[in-house]
Amino acid sequence: MLRRILLTLTDRRLGAALAALRAAGPALGDLAAAPGGAAEFFRPLKAGLDRAAQAGQPRSLPALGAAADFAARLEKTFSDMALLQAPPDRAALEALARMQLACGAADDLLCTSRRARAFASLRAAIAEGRRVLSSAKAAADRSPDGFTQNLKFSTIYSGLDGAFDSLERCAEALFRI
Repeated sequence: MLRRILLTLTDRRLGAALAALRAAGPALGDLAAAPGGAAEFFRPLKAGLDRAAQAGQPRSLPALGAAADFAARLEKTFSDMALLQAPPDRAALEALARMQLACGAADDLLCTSRRARAFASLRAAIAEGRRVLSSAKAAADRSPDGFTQNLKFSTIYSGLDGAFDSLERCAEALFRI
């Protein structure tokens, strides 16, 4: 715990990366209910990440970059949901729940005593979320019914999968610090 506090206080990049994950995790449910608010929610997060890019240790740059990519991908996915008028379905909601668990575990990646367990938990949540998305995307791609709706959800599933990629890269970068 002390290590995490010290690192985030002395390295603005690390602090901003963790702050983005901390904020995004709990907000996923609200964003799923009202995806049109994504731009408003992510604007200050992305601004904080941009400001932090100017200060910090070089070793924290990969975590910051992955966190910025994570925020951008989530914003685009929720904006797509609003634009396509396709609120998240059961599979997307389940994937978002797994993403929320993974974001919650990220805080402990900088704690010496809890980092291995947090990393394993985070990766398990990401893997489960990806499995759900892969299964749902395959079903949408195979289904001849509702081509337009299937295409919409295929886009949403791909966006969430990309966000999982960014989250995993961020977690790996944080774990290596």
